[in-house]
Amino acid sequence: MTDLQCPATAVLLEDQVLPPPWLKRLPVAASFESPEPGTVDALVEDSADLFRGETFVVRAPLAELTEMLRRRGLAGAIPAILEVDSEGWRRIPLPC
Repeated sequence: MTDLQCPATAVLLEDQVLPPPWLKRLPVAASFESPEPGTVDALVEDSADLFRGETFVVRAPLAELTEMLRRRGLAGAIPAILEVDSEGWRRIPLPC
């Protein structure tokens, strides 16, 4: 069965690094910083439930973000943009 709700869009950024210029063009509903190590997965999942159809930003240490993506089979560079819904997480292309 497919998810009838719109996916949330999560933008993953390394903390303490300037945001990319393309971020200004996105309608960001909320921004979060990972409160402690090991919480990024839960932060993304919980935020995706709250922000269906919207975009939110999560900033965390690079190693934590890349490890989280690797565990989900979404290896690649940061920054990253993901669609998150009940069917899973999908990496989408970065804006130009």
